Amino acid sequence: MDIVYWIWLSLAVTPSGEAFGKLLSHFSDAKAIFDADDNDIAKAVGSKSKDYRALCTKDLDAAREVLEYCTKKSIGILTYADEAYPLQYKNISNPPVLLYYRGVLPNFNKDCFVSVVGTRRLTDYGRRNAFSIGYDLASSGAILVSGMAIGIDGVGHAGSLAANGVNVAFLGSGIDVCYPPQHLTLARRIVKTGCILTEYPPHTKPEKYNFPRRNRLIAALSCASVVIEGNEKSGALITARYAKEFGKIVYALPGNVDNKTSEASNLLIKNGAKLITSACDIVADLEKMYLGVINPFKIELKPRVDMERVFEELKISCVTASDGIFARVRSKFERKPKSPATPAEAPAKSEKRLSADEATLDGASLHVYRKIPIDEEISIDELPDDEVDMKAVMRALLKLEMGCFIVMMPGERVKRIYNNER
Repeated sequence: MDIVYWIWLSLAVTPSGEAFGKLLSHFSDAKAIFDADDNDIAKAVGSKSKDYRALCTKDLDAAREVLEYCTKKSIGILTYADEAYPLQYKNISNPPVLLYYRGVLPNFNKDCFVSVVGTRRLTDYGRRNAFSIGYDLASSGAILVSGMAIGIDGVGHAGSLAANGVNVAFLGSGIDVCYPPQHLTLARRIVKTGCILTEYPPHTKPEKYNFPRRNRLIAALSCASVVIEGNEKSGALITARYAKEFGKIVYALPGNVDNKTSEASNLLIKNGAKLITSACDIVADLEKMYLGVINPFKIELKPRVDMERVFEELKISCVTASDGIFARVRSKFERKPKSPATPAEAPAKSEKRLSADEATLDGASLHVYRKIPIDEEISIDELPDDEVDMKAVMRALLKLEMGCFIVMMPGERVKRIYNNER
């Protein structure tokens, strides 16, 4: 089967690297590349290419295992040679060899795709606008593209789904690895009418370097990219840079200049991105480009929905600092509780006093935080116990992450952040 050769090729070349593009200029398809001798491969990619050795290894066993797994799990595979493969990717220098997917593929070459991206540490302002922009874009007929991440990505998807819109989500992991795990319900809703895609083979962990590579696919597929909040190092800026490189429109929602989450959007606007205040600004441009596909009048006809209810239904992770996620901080003027009357009631000397930051945490969050070792990562699965179940652990981790006490690591692991890193 030809698909086995495409899977072999996808395993042999580095995602987002130059090798596949160079091979396309020398060979007609994956089978021809597989059949080529070492000299022909060297002429195409160079003998010093990091992919050269893998391309010269003519072993299909791993590819057959992947195909068998995908067939068993009903995972779709869209190769570069398929008619349904997005033409948008054939116009860039580093297209994906293939895409694994779940769900319903849209018409990549006729539909209107708009990406909505931004920070994980969003504000209430960003959350409200990401939801309304996602909702209105879907109402107008656009398909929302994003990365299903915590924060702006997930909120944008939620807004689109609330308007019965179609969504496309790109993973930085294997198609069988839901990342972040908190968005499993969201993923299941997306694939009912849209799809989830990735260029990474099954079982691939969500390594940090996968996500910038993933962002090029988000930008290339979309006719426009919208950035809603992010600091100056935000991954949203990577998507915006790709979009600009690919000749796509870049939009940005302006923000408070005193807020670090506004740095990305405001920087983009200073450098030529189109300023928007609502989805109507985007739709006004897209209507001219996609006659009969985008209809701005449908936005006004769409009834408003309860954003919080949608978040609860889809289990969207989008906590902001204004949500009251921390316990009340005791005022220094409040009377302190009396010391224990007897030594038996006094806390053990070995128990550490809470730092000023830790004192702001509620009981469950502090309990989970103390279970995370110092200087070590720990699997999320090891955190539940008799006091907190997995649901309470996930809520606590969100609070800790928003408070910059922890950082989520690839492979569903978590690590503490030191005070001087916050």
